[in-house]
Amino acid sequence: WRNTETSPETLSDSQLRGLGIVEGADGTINFESGIVVTGRVEKILRRDGKLMLIGFSNCSAKQGDRILFDPTWGTFDMAVGERISSVFNGAADKDAYNQIALVPKDRTIKVPSDENRKKLENLYAQVRDIRDRKVGCDRLGEIWETQQAEHAGDWLLSMQIFEILDEAGEQNDLKQKIVTFLNQKKLTNKDISTLIEWGFRLVTYHKVGLQTAAHGA
Repeated sequence: WRNTETSPETLSDSQLRGLGIVEGADGTINFESGIVVTGRVEKILRRDGKLMLIGFSNCSAKQGDRILFDPTWGTFDMAVGERISSVFNGAADKDAYNQIALVPKDRTIKVPSDENRKKLENLYAQVRDIRDRKVGCDRLGEIWETQQAEHAGDWLLSMQIFEILDEAGEQNDLKQKIVTFLNQKKLTNKDISTLIEWGFRLVTYHKVGLQTAAHGA
C-alpha cells in the first residue's frame, strides 16, 4: 500500500487508524499499482494477529479509468497481503484482477506442489504474453486443454482466456467450452460462484466500455 512502509498484513489497529481505515467509517486504500479502493469499512478480520481481510460496503475499486468493482455489485471483501495468491490457487499473475479479490470463506484451497505450480505459472505467463502482445490467440485452445488435463482445479486461467477470446471475437466454440466449464465450477462452491460471476461481470463491463469508446472515437 502507499503511505506506509509496513507490510499490510502486519499493520496494527492503530496503524490502520492512521491510514483512515476504521470500522464504521469511510476509508480509502491506495495501492502502489495505482488501484484505489474506497468505501465504508464494515469489518476488519485478523488471523493469528495478522490482517487477513477488510470488508467494505458502498465500495468502488478503480485502476485509472478502469472499474474493478462498483458499489451496485454489493459488499466487497478484500484480501490482504500474500493470502491473495491462495485465492487463485497460487497463480502468480500480478494484474489487477489478482491484486483485489473477493475471498472465499473456505480457507482450505489446496496449493499446487512446486513442480505443478511452475507448470501452471508457465501457462499463465503464456496467456499474459498473448494478451499483452495481442498475437497468438490460436494457441489458447492448446493452453486451455493443457490446463484442463493437468490443473483441473484452477479456474482463473480459463476466465482470462475467455476474456481474451471475447474481446477478440474469436473461437466461439472454445469460448462456449470455457463457459460450460466455469458454470460447472460455480456449482461446486458458493464463494467460487461469486468470484466467477464477478469475473464474467468484469468482462462484460469492459467490453461495453471498449465498444462505447470505439463509437465515440
